[in-house]
Amino acid sequence: MYKVFINDKVICFTNNSNVVNEFTSVLKLNFYCANLTTTFLRVLGEDNSTSAIVINVDDFENAFEEFKKDFNLIDAAGGLVENENGKKLFIYRLDKWDLPKGKIERGEGVEEAAVREVEEECGIDGLVVEKKLIDTYHIYKMKSGFVLKQTYWFMMTTNFCGELVPQLEEDITRVEWLDQNEIDKKVLSNTYPSILELLRVS
Repeated sequence: MYKVFINDKVICFTNNSNVVNEFTSVLKLNFYCANLTTTFLRVLGEDNSTSAIVINVDDFENAFEEFKKDFNLIDAAGGLVENENGKKLFIYRLDKWDLPKGKIERGEGVEEAAVREVEEECGIDGLVVEKKLIDTYHIYKMKSGFVLKQTYWFMMTTNFCGELVPQLEEDITRVEWLDQNEIDKKVLSNTYPSILELLRVS
């Protein structure tokens, strides 16, 4: 299954018809062709009664690959970091809680990029990549057209206990270690759907 987020809405590619039950106000299709992409974006952008479009086809991976051809693609990487006290590292950027991530540079490995971005955005070091997490996808608009960003996520640990330093030039105003109670109270009600998905399955 692939979920592509557009603000607080989603396009889902799957071969499991039960996935429809996850959403309210669903438009379900049992086929996909390339010229539907602009229709999807228009429906999700203009129709407040539709929160999700589910493409339920046997070869959902091929359908998703065809869908991707209609976008400018950007690859990014980031981390869900846990310290020795079991707290997780979050950033506060543009009035939303988020996780540190950024674009993969030319010639850079995915894990390497994830570690670098966490270090740069949070002023942290001593990161150890423990495992690969899910990839997330979201669409946003730029002057050149719609962009589909794929973010590769990794679970990381660290024994870092120094001062956290937000990367202000990236509009990050706070970096904090949060326990599960704080995540439940502060983050879950004020973050992005893709981050909620990552936290849900991690």
